[in-house]
Amino acid sequence: MRPLLRIIAVTALIFTALSLYGQEDTTKIKPGVQWDTAIVVKPIRYPEHLIGVRYDYSFTGVTMTPDMGIKPVNSPVNVAILYTYYHPLWSVIDVFGLQTGLRYSRYGFVNDEYVFEHFEQTVSIIELPFLSAFHIDLGEHFRILLSIGPFLGYRFATTKDNGFDCFDNRIDYGIQGGAGLAYIIGKRFELHLEGTFHYSLSMLYHPEKMSSLSWLYSYPWQASISLGFHVKLN
Repeated sequence: MRPLLRIIAVTALIFTALSLYGQEDTTKIKPGVQWDTAIVVKPIRYPEHLIGVRYDYSFTGVTMTPDMGIKPVNSPVNVAILYTYYHPLWSVIDVFGLQTGLRYSRYGFVNDEYVFEHFEQTVSIIELPFLSAFHIDLGEHFRILLSIGPFLGYRFATTKDNGFDCFDNRIDYGIQGGAGLAYIIGKRFELHLEGTFHYSLSMLYHPEKMSSLSWLYSYPWQASISLGFHVKLN
């Protein structure tokens, strides 16, 4: 009987020692990947659809080569109806977007140093922009806005006393870019304050407007300050 009790006692002591050793050894494990790695669950971002209106005040002119001694003009009436789509990448990285719409605008120039007949003008144009619209959210109420992309337009009216002639280019196209700040009101409304620059790659006049020997290159531009009001559709 006593040998059996001794065997049981020795076995119990062995298991107790192993258990204590295992616990002590576990506490000696140095922190590693299995201890330091933290899983960060980022909130899921959903696409946003916005429609809005925008008013621009523009400073406009035409870059001419050779210099024709002209003077820029201001354009106080420029309006646009815009659709903006923000699409998060992998539903996490929420900085990308697209913007398009219709914009009515005016730009031009006046004679300054020289007086050329049927030359100075301000044209009215309808534009269709195709922009990459980036945004960076700053908390719940502010966004930094960045945009760049091409536009296509049509010059449909002019202030020239004889109207458009065969030396006027009616199709317009170019590139534009801008930056600004958005203020988010509640969950559905946004105010956008932006500065943009348009540069036309379509000349205002045919190069032989003034002479078939000395060509004239004329590229319109606009620098604008805009205020927009946008409504979220989802």
